[in-house]
Amino acid sequence: MRPKRAKAYKKVMQFYQQNHGFREPYQILVSPEFVLEGAAKKIDIVKALEEVVGGRVRLFISHCGIRDVRTEGPNRDSAIATSKQFEKRRCPHRTPIAGAECTGEIVGPTNQHNYCVATQDDELRKKLRKISGMPLIHISHSVVVLEPVPKQAKEESLEQVQVKMGLPELERKMIKTVKTKARDAKAALAPRKHTKGKKGKGPKGPNPLSVQKSKKTKVAAKKATGADAKKVTGAKKATVAGAKKAGAGTKRPRDEAQDSGAPSAKKKAGAANSS
Repeated sequence: MRPKRAKAYKKVMQFYQQNHGFREPYQILVSPEFVLEGAAKKIDIVKALEEVVGGRVRLFISHCGIRDVRTEGPNRDSAIATSKQFEKRRCPHRTPIAGAECTGEIVGPTNQHNYCVATQDDELRKKLRKISGMPLIHISHSVVVLEPVPKQAKEESLEQVQVKMGLPELERKMIKTVKTKARDAKAALAPRKHTKGKKGKGPKGPNPLSVQKSKKTKVAAKKATGADAKKVTGAKKATVAGAKKAGAGTKRPRDEAQDSGAPSAKKKAGAANSS
């Protein structure tokens, strides 16, 4: 189990311990459809329930539930083997009824015996959520899940604490209205998150990194780069040839004087000394 989920489940069970007197070993009343679902998903129900509630457990199943396990489902053999690990809970029904309905009747309107209920029946869970001290467990996507504490149960437990403290009814109502106003103001000031729309499902293009480029494009690219290189080398050669021609056409003044046969300054000085 993930640490974050384990921490959340621990807080839930602490709430039921502090406010409703739940103690180890926790009594878990298992309905037949939960057993069949666990057998279908190949879940070790005893171990999974111990991890969820974070302690030792006592598992119960009613006689009506045993009948449903033995008569329903393709995973009947493994479900029967799992149900044999549970304790049998007596029910007042001489003629067996549906296992989920029997589980609801055993719990009663107030959950007097502090049962946790493991069930896959949506109607039964909806009915049991109205009871303030009622831990509910179900299987979702091959994972055993403990439902969080309902908001109504938290408010009722807070009122009970205020009554024990001796607060008058008027003060309790004032505290409740102040809290609701503060919550509404906080919700109004909080920035709204813009949820992006989901992308529609459809055919996806190939991964560009895994797709090999065609040989034609490679050859064309090589030719293009070769032509560009030839152009650059041709331009360089033309500039070099132009520079050579320009250098050959312009002579220095010393070279022109030598070509015309004019005497240099050194020769003139030598003739003056000799005379």
